[in-house]
Amino acid sequence: MEESAWRVLLGTWPGRVGVALIAALALVSAGVLLLLPLDFGRVWNDPSAWADLPKAAPPEWSAYLLGVRPSLQREVELEPVVRGDGYEVLEATFALESDLPPSHLIVKVRSVSFQRDPPALLIDLIRPDGIAVPVARVSPPGPRAGESPPFLRYAERPLRVEVGPGSEGVAYMSRELAARYGVQLSGTEQPSHLLFGAPDPSSGRLVVLRGRYAVRAAFYGSEGDRVGSVSVVLGGSHYGLMGTDGVGRDLMLGLMYGFPVALGIGLFASVLVTSIGALLGLLSGYYRGAVEAVIQRAADVVANVPLLPLLIFLSFVLRPSVITIMALLVAFSWPGLAIVIRSMVLQITPLPFVEASRAMGSSDLRVMLLHVLPQLAPYLLAQTVFFAPSAILAEAGLSFLGLGDPTIPTWGQILELGFRTGAVFTGYWWWVIPPGLLLALTGIAFASLAMGLEPLASPKMRRQ
Repeated sequence: MEESAWRVLLGTWPGRVGVALIAALALVSAGVLLLLPLDFGRVWNDPSAWADLPKAAPPEWSAYLLGVRPSLQREVELEPVVRGDGYEVLEATFALESDLPPSHLIVKVRSVSFQRDPPALLIDLIRPDGIAVPVARVSPPGPRAGESPPFLRYAERPLRVEVGPGSEGVAYMSRELAARYGVQLSGTEQPSHLLFGAPDPSSGRLVVLRGRYAVRAAFYGSEGDRVGSVSVVLGGSHYGLMGTDGVGRDLMLGLMYGFPVALGIGLFASVLVTSIGALLGLLSGYYRGAVEAVIQRAADVVANVPLLPLLIFLSFVLRPSVITIMALLVAFSWPGLAIVIRSMVLQITPLPFVEASRAMGSSDLRVMLLHVLPQLAPYLLAQTVFFAPSAILAEAGLSFLGLGDPTIPTWGQILELGFRTGAVFTGYWWWVIPPGLLLALTGIAFASLAMGLEPLASPKMRRQ
């Protein structure tokens, strides 16, 4: 774009806002492509990659706005304090000063090796009030047929033991709270409230027992037996900047990955639609006759096809993917532009400079590229910007209907999953509002840029 065109674009408030927003979206998209792996969709759809994170946890900042100190996500690594041949004690301490208990407690054991019989690993949570809660009892599988020592277990993937309902630790704490504090439990208490709670003296209800906790692991084996590492994951009551979904996925990462996906769909689809529509409109307006009749009748037929039902049907029949969605959008979105470009070419071709070029013996291709197309360029640029949000919203609409590409996270897919799992009715606002706002912001960005480009497409609108 020439310097004068930039001056016209930046001379209006919509143009400045549009340029600023598009630049911000582009910078975020570039950062995401540099920081996140290109196959992030595989990680996003792998539940084991998010197994340690809390499920449906709100953002951390929302707790501070309510004046509540949340329990933050952390993993505590146990360190050896006593080590012998076939015997080892590991221990770690952590402070709990939050108003809310951790959402869950997970024990992770890695790389257990033994020579003969499987060793035993006993893990206890020691509370500030002195109660030692047995949270995990681990014994790896014994030797397999044809396997020779040393036998190695949990090397590639750690063993995860979640202390949940019905576990030994939860049942133990139910008995201890009743015996020590006289608490009458309803049986519906969350495991984390039992593990990290104590009765409030005034109300009698369970509240967080603040103080310093310890986790102790005792490893019993034979000579030469070893345990690689033991850690404890304390799930946060709140998580990150955007919270998590029902699977435990970090919504911040999914929303960030949606930036390059949305911009890629919008820009590629709009450029292809504009190119095809401009080419067919230019050919039909310049050559007239049979070429014009064939192109315009084809445009009339395609333009009268109901786009949304057809997109839904073809997305259902074909394998859902971003490429399929863009191909369908391009295939059925060019007729309107081709019809308008044809009418513009009919007005341009009789102009004196075009007739003079023809009289000098210029080829049709030279006339179209050097004399006709430059007159259409401002309008085509504006149409490219105008169509981008339509393509983004079309993909989001198909994803919201469950017909999007399941291999990559998009804003429409996050919305669809939130609605499908009842996020709106259960109050999981962080699952629905952010992707909706990002879709609206992207539409505003392109609309503002298009409004700033209007003086270029229509010189009458330029300020004198």
